[in-house]
Amino acid sequence: MLWELLMGILAGTLSGITPGIHVNTLAAFLSTMNVSNDLLLFSMGLVHTFLDAVPSVFLGVPDEGTALGVLPAHRLVLRGRAMEVIRMSLWASSLALVFSLPLLPVYLPLAHIYTPELGRLLVVLLAFVLVLTEKGVKRLYAVFVFLLSGLLGILTFRLPLSQPYYHLFTGLFGVPVLIGALNSRGPLTNDEDSSIRMGHTRFLGLSLVGTALGMMASLIPAFTASQAALIGSLMSRDERSFLTIVFSVNTSNFLFSFVNFVETGRVRNGIVALMGPLGVGSLKLYLLAALFIAMVVLLYGEPLASEILKLISRLPYRWMNRSILLFLIVLSFLFDGPSGIMVLVGASLVGLLAVSLGVKRTNCMGVLMLSVILIS
Repeated sequence: MLWELLMGILAGTLSGITPGIHVNTLAAFLSTMNVSNDLLLFSMGLVHTFLDAVPSVFLGVPDEGTALGVLPAHRLVLRGRAMEVIRMSLWASSLALVFSLPLLPVYLPLAHIYTPELGRLLVVLLAFVLVLTEKGVKRLYAVFVFLLSGLLGILTFRLPLSQPYYHLFTGLFGVPVLIGALNSRGPLTNDEDSSIRMGHTRFLGLSLVGTALGMMASLIPAFTASQAALIGSLMSRDERSFLTIVFSVNTSNFLFSFVNFVETGRVRNGIVALMGPLGVGSLKLYLLAALFIAMVVLLYGEPLASEILKLISRLPYRWMNRSILLFLIVLSFLFDGPSGIMVLVGASLVGLLAVSLGVKRTNCMGVLMLSVILIS
């Protein structure tokens, strides 16, 4: 059991810090090698939610769970606060685990009463709120970006792609950041002080909000972690507040999705889809494993990220951004060939359009929301 747990931590670490590699991709690869231990898969997925901030923060390469955090994180990185963002990710994720435990008695009854209509209603309301947060003519621009990204999503999910989320989220949120950084001279710098510049009470409160939003996202299939983070963006007043919510949503959503699977058998993410049926009695074991994982990752996560940042800082910044951009394109081709490249380019154009029109990049979440509204 300990061996599977440690191997899962190692695998989740590798997938978390590697740009463009989602934990579901690694899990699918392991399944082809007949590696299907449930504890290994669980620990791998959980560790990934702690460390997937590393490529998002340092390189601007998004994961589905951290896509909305790429731009706010990048702004803090340019101010020399890269390691602060990593520390926020680690502690917000850990707090999400702690806050999840007292919420379980509330969650378990709710997991059995979900209706699809509720999911659609929430997404419709969220779409209206997104548009209304813009001002003047930008509301029309926001509707246009929302519908355009939504159409892109509907068409993409009809294609036989193995990694549609990779192409969409990398294009919408990652490529525009990298293109914008091509003229930056760098190199990346970091303040010696990596403390979180936010009051403890506020950080705890925002982590609790993110935990609750992640719980809600795990209940409703139409309501993803990214959409839960959108609600968080309406409650936050600066980059640090928003990122705290995003990071805690990411981990909370994974844990509650696993609990939902154990209780109801419903599949809410790619990791649990690879697991066999689990008895309700096994839940306590996995929750204890989650707390152990959090303590272990807190020990090595920040030193590991610091070494990665030192390595990146030695590289010419322009060359590094161009290399990452090329790497993402190659990865897109390796995943799905010319079709993957086509979706990546289309998503990148939509993301760049949002930037040029001066509307919030969150409107690009129409890529998931429109299909929920029209099809689900």
